[in-house]
Amino acid sequence: MSLVNHFQAALNVTGPVLIVLVAGIVFKRIKLIDNHFVSVGNKLVFNVSLPCLLFLSVASSSPEQSINLPLVVFAVAATLATVACLWLVTPLIVEKSKRGVFVQCAFRGNMGIIGLALCVNAFGQGILAMAAVYLAFLTILYNVLAVLLLSDSRIGVLTNLVKNPLIIAIVAGLLWSQVRLPVPTVATLSLGYLAQLTLPLALLCIGASLEWQSFKANHRQAAMATALKLVILPLIVVLGAIAYGFRGEALGVLFLMMSAPTAAAAYIMSKQMSSHGTLAAEIITLSTALSPITVTCGLVLLGYHQML
Repeated sequence: MSLVNHFQAALNVTGPVLIVLVAGIVFKRIKLIDNHFVSVGNKLVFNVSLPCLLFLSVASSSPEQSINLPLVVFAVAATLATVACLWLVTPLIVEKSKRGVFVQCAFRGNMGIIGLALCVNAFGQGILAMAAVYLAFLTILYNVLAVLLLSDSRIGVLTNLVKNPLIIAIVAGLLWSQVRLPVPTVATLSLGYLAQLTLPLALLCIGASLEWQSFKANHRQAAMATALKLVILPLIVVLGAIAYGFRGEALGVLFLMMSAPTAAAAYIMSKQMSSHGTLAAEIITLSTALSPITVTCGLVLLGYHQML
């Protein structure tokens, strides 16, 4: 394949995500949707449709298809190493009070929506089981690390994790797949209808919730965190994974999840546990806007060098 063909293939992965994000921005501007719609839509996705999608994906796959243990172990180790390095380097970039917010936004990606959407576009529905298990382990790790970074209190971490609908759905799916019983047709169809809401509704809500007017107070710090999130950290992790021997779908899932823009949850936790929620909002806005470009370039390079 020529470089142009690789670019076209990469654009087929990132283009649909970008178009629906832009549609969310446009719909909000013309008042077709509003903040109430975004709030309710996000709750519906997080509590209902995304758990349905993840449960069906994992429950209908064999455990061997769902769990790529080397991939999960590598991702966990890479995340821990990344956060440790960021924690040491960040005082050179931002003041001490912003340290936790900056580090969280630099490593915490929107895997549940944008990461999954990119994986499906790149590899088809069959990749969902592997991506869902990856998501479960990293979601637990991300939440624990975020609390450790933003607060001295450890109270409530375990409770929040146990109550997380995404983790509940994935664990339930794994248990079901272990029993090796087929999911009843009526359940597959009904849960499937709800699952189909997930990606378009979530992407519309993300686009509509981007606050461009807030991007003013921390330009330099937001730009540096975005560069770390979209370029520097994915580059280091992917090069390490290639050296370790990862190729094909496993490498693709790792790259797409690691290069997803900063998650909206980073803003929620930053606002609740610090006085620097604005910085988190700016990083989310900038990283979401630029991620289609950086992900496309990464896919082109990986495809051109026959790594995927």
